[in-house]
Order: sequence, then structure tokens, then C-alpha cells
Amino acid sequence: MRADQRSYGGSTFSWMWQSSALDAMRSLASLELNDFDVLVLPGHLWHLEMDQAARRTLATTLRAEGLRIESLNIPALDHNLASCVPEVRAYSIALFSRVMELSADLGARGVVAVPGRVSSLFPPPQADARALLADSFEQLLKVAERLQQVVFLESHPQTSLPTFDLIEAFMKHVDHPLLRVAYDVSNAEFVGEDQVSAIHQLAPWLGQVHLSDGTRDRWRHDRVGAGTVRFDAIEAALDEIDFKGVRILEIISNTPQSDFAASQAALATR
Repeated sequence: MRADQRSYGGSTFSWMWQSSALDAMRSLASLELNDFDVLVLPGHLWHLEMDQAARRTLATTLRAEGLRIESLNIPALDHNLASCVPEVRAYSIALFSRVMELSADLGARGVVAVPGRVSSLFPPPQADARALLADSFEQLLKVAERLQQVVFLESHPQTSLPTFDLIEAFMKHVDHPLLRVAYDVSNAEFVGEDQVSAIHQLAPWLGQVHLSDGTRDRWRHDRVGAGTVRFDAIEAALDEIDFKGVRILEIISNTPQSDFAASQAALATR
């Protein structure tokens, strides 16, 4: 696949403290990006701040302007689907369920779910963490079935599933058509895994790929070219598996407009 045939989306992460989600999407659209991963938090886009009339108005505006939401994404510090505390898991499941309802109302495909943070100093046994996480996802997937939403499990270094082999085992264990993987290449770089092998191994479940740069020494989401991620190899691997999902630029920056543009230009050469 040629670079000009690939589908790129954009994350509103860099705009979440300074503008509404709609204004962030408009900024990304000015760079010819679409299929957005939209952060969900008060003041940016928040389910409790939008009644049904506001949801209908936003959905109408999105259609009129040709803006497409791929997924909604709750910041990972605000929930924990793998918590050993039942009340925390119950809150997290309820939060994701409400955000899935918002996603359906706005015509989005689904929600991105970080699979529960664990302590880096003394995490629970892997089997215990996986059992708690599986229970949470099985409950979420019942909601997803009702709403016809996709749940994108994101690879993340601070969770019980930081690497692709653990993600693969979990996907086989839960085994649901509405559960897909959102593979984050910068997160993968930080944990030191081979992203090309991961892409091939996770191909049957791959729903999104999050693109930003980083290193194996520092956890970053920088513009493409600022770190050590091998985007040429990653793009080639995605083409080899005939990836049909969205490649989402997830740059976290105080100067997002220029950094997104620089990243697009760099990817056009891969």
C-alpha cells in the first residue's frame, strides 16, 4: 500500500485542556486528518455535560462538517478495570458503559480501554489480574453488544498486559468479535518489544494503531522522528497484514498543530 492510500486519524489528547473536542477535531481536520480518537473528560467532551438534545446537536454538526469519530478515550488515571477493589471495578465498568452510550449517540465506532493499571513495584499475580480484567471486559462487552460498539483494548506499559504476548493470550481467553486491539507503538517501544512481530501476531484482532514517537529510556508520545520508533518497518508490517483500520496520530505536545503536520510529512516518506 502506498503512503497516500493509508487512512490516518488524530487524537484530541493535546487539546484536552485548552478547547472543546469539536474545536480540536476542527483543528485536526484542517490538517486533513479525520477518524478521531476523542478524549473524554469534563470541559472537553463529557457525558454528564451533554443531555440528549446536546448529543443530537453535536452529531448533526459532525455529519454536516464531515467529521468522523472513531473512538472515545477516557484518560487512564480515571478508572481501573483490573482493580482488586470491587467498587473500583464497578465504577469503571459503569463509566465505560455511559461513555459507550455517548459514543453510540455520536455515531462513533467504540471506546478505547486501557486494561487496568497495576503497581510497577509489586503487581498482583498475572493470573489474578487477568481474571479480574476478564470479568470487567466480559461485562463491558454485554453493553457493547446492546449498543453495537467496539471495545479497543490499548497496549499500555503500566497495565497487567504491557506486551503483545500477554495481549494475545487475553484476546484468545475472552474471544469476542467486538473486542479489538489498539496497538500503541510508542508504548511498545518503551517496554522494549519488537513492534513488527507484535503487529503480525496481533493481526487477527488489530483494530487501531496509535502512532507517536518515543524511546526505550523515556515514555513519550512525541512527533514522528523525535525518537527511536521504526515507523518504516511498522508501516511496512501494517501493509503486509493488509491493515484496514485507522492509524491514529496520538502526539502529545504543547504545539500540536506543527507537530502533527511534521509527523504527517515524515510518515508520507515511509
